[in-house]
Amino acid sequence: MNGPARIRRAFDAAAADARTALIAYILAGYPTEADGLAAAEAALAAGADLLEVGVPFSDPLADGPTIADAGRVALAAGGGLPSAQRLVTSLRGRGHTTPILVMSYLNPLIAAGEGQTLRALRTAGADGLIVPDLPAGASPRLERLAASLGLAVCFLVAPNTSRARIEAAANATTGFLYVVPLLGVTGARDTIATGARQLVASVRELAAGRVPVAAGFGLSTPAQVAALAPAADGLIIGSALVAAMRDGGHQRLGALVRSLVAAAVHR
Repeated sequence: MNGPARIRRAFDAAAADARTALIAYILAGYPTEADGLAAAEAALAAGADLLEVGVPFSDPLADGPTIADAGRVALAAGGGLPSAQRLVTSLRGRGHTTPILVMSYLNPLIAAGEGQTLRALRTAGADGLIVPDLPAGASPRLERLAASLGLAVCFLVAPNTSRARIEAAANATTGFLYVVPLLGVTGARDTIATGARQLVASVRELAAGRVPVAAGFGLSTPAQVAALAPAADGLIIGSALVAAMRDGGHQRLGALVRSLVAAAVHR
């Protein structure tokens, strides 16, 4: 099964269970490669519907201090795109079939050549890509290459994205449309951004079922997940999981994922 089909099946399965899919972000190589694998398996055991494997990067412009600091730790230990590939390979080798998407800035993907990098990710077992600094249509070559390999591509939209650009992103997305419901960087917030639910619902209406719509950036608690779940097909939790890993290892991360999955059940 190719990446887009595997991703869509995961969203459909969650919807059939009257749930919003929970997408868990795991930073590859943090704080070590063994810890990254333990974190990913803890998230899967706790019920995550999809995994987003983050690639540590030296200049993470979209990331707040939690992920940026963790990325520096991972890089210092030798992490990077190869560590993300090894994490995906290890998960597939252990029999995990959950969809895995690799989130990377554009630079690491093209540094060794787009073709070589995307083929390596697909060979490792990745199902898709999330590239936060790549707008839809900016690299037709990369989009064509990903499609030829069976890799999904997810594009991002934000509160200041025009309707025309949202339409373009929905048309180009082959995984899920990633809604950033606030202006700024990643990081846990005390409350959901003002207008987040309305934004996600409006993007979902524009997408009209062509692709699932998932929201991330700023979500950290079961209460926030429960409040936003009815508006989205999926919710992405990142900084809160990285912080849980930092403060309590994979056990705390797993416990948090379990509570978030429970909160995503429609009531």
